[in-house]
Amino acid sequence: MCLFFLCLFSMLRAQDTTTLTNNALRFADSLMKASYVEDWNTYSALTNYSAIKYYGGPESFKEHAKMVYYRIERKEDEKREKLRMVQLMNDGTDQWQCVIEKERNTYVDSRKVKLIAYIIGQSMDNGENWKFVDIAHNSTENIIFIMPALFSKIAVPPGKMLYEDEMLAAQQQQAAPAPKPKTKTNTTGKKK
Repeated sequence: MCLFFLCLFSMLRAQDTTTLTNNALRFADSLMKASYVEDWNTYSALTNYSAIKYYGGPESFKEHAKMVYYRIERKEDEKREKLRMVQLMNDGTDQWQCVIEKERNTYVDSRKVKLIAYIIGQSMDNGENWKFVDIAHNSTENIIFIMPALFSKIAVPPGKMLYEDEMLAAQQQQAAPAPKPKTKTNTTGKKK
């Protein structure tokens, strides 16, 4: 009987985590869409207030977000970022935090590049609503100042800029067959 309740609890917990993940990704997608269409009011509304405060208030934050946006301006045919949950944690209360990877294919200096960066999400109402801090807009070292309530166990990987030609060369090198070892032959032409 005890085993039944343990299995039931595990199934409910897994279902809750799936719901939380989907909800966080839905809010993160709204944040990325707001950035994509340059809707800075919605973007600010989905940003953790501590980040807005860090940059001097709503207007200063919007100016900072625009500056970062135009640093690598989007091309007409460019699609929105792809999102993937990397980490989801709870502190035992109604607070949840997550790290979401965002992947963007674009061009830098006329070269095709894949940009991988991260956003940190925080929910104070058990995953119903989420606010984010975009790490691409900040240095990783400053995150603790921007988001002081960040869980100490949250791990934010460093962002990456991967050039397509370099990725293809690395893939081709990995796919190349290893050279066969040479066999020695003696003077009679027979293998040893």
